[in-house]
Amino acid sequence: MSAFHYNFAIICRVPNSIKNRSIGSDQYADGIDVDKAREEYETVREVLKNCDINIIELVEDESYPDSCFVDDTAVVIGNTALISRPGSSTRQGEVGEIRKVLKGDLRLNVVEIHNAKATLDGGDVLFTGKEIFVGVGKRTNRAGAQAVAEAFPEYAVSMVDFSHCEALHLKDVFNMAGKRVMAVAPGPDVQAVLRQMQDVADFPYQVMQMDSRLATDMLYCNGHLIHHVRNEMGDKSYGMLDQFVDPEIQRVELSMDQLTWEGRGICGLGLLCLKLKTYTSLIYD
Repeated sequence: MSAFHYNFAIICRVPNSIKNRSIGSDQYADGIDVDKAREEYETVREVLKNCDINIIELVEDESYPDSCFVDDTAVVIGNTALISRPGSSTRQGEVGEIRKVLKGDLRLNVVEIHNAKATLDGGDVLFTGKEIFVGVGKRTNRAGAQAVAEAFPEYAVSMVDFSHCEALHLKDVFNMAGKRVMAVAPGPDVQAVLRQMQDVADFPYQVMQMDSRLATDMLYCNGHLIHHVRNEMGDKSYGMLDQFVDPEIQRVELSMDQLTWEGRGICGLGLLCLKLKTYTSLIYD
């Protein structure tokens, strides 16, 4: 079975409090349009359903403005789920409900981080299908990266220094677009991280050099590549998909201009899991 095959996605509804979060972009200087953000979220939910993925939807929690970006709360590969320890103290309370679903409902092998000094955001962990890269920098430290290595001993885990990169998370600027095809955002800081990855990688990867972080925001799952529409990506970046992405992969285009955080939206809105025995979609209150 493909490393990028999933049958469940945990997602979380968009809270009203998201409009008060600080994104650091002039585009959102006057706050996020919550109604539009929820429309984008609903579109992502329907797209995931159409990829043969069962949806587990969490009710929004106004205490956590960023809670719809569930990808940061855990690292799930195969039957193992490592509960993260977010580098931002304002997000640490988000993991409780995620733990409940992963352990109690999906019955995955849930691993906890016991080192009290460790920090780990799921957005800093890039699984290529063959190995794992962990960006150590702003939100994830070396102890958190070591926890990833201990949780997934069947894969080579490489730490890369992400501290000098302008992006907040590794997956803000790197994502997989297929088997051994990696989308990479522009910038000398990102290129420095890419060189580190290439130096320590156990496998070769085709590099799609995109024109923007937004163009790098994509999700490869179940034979589908979910990405932004052409006018959001830019013609050159869109053309890179035509050049590098396997034509057998079904491409799904989304328009998102509200639920994008530091260049990551599509790839941050779902925590994808594989459970061998499926059941119907659930909503948790």
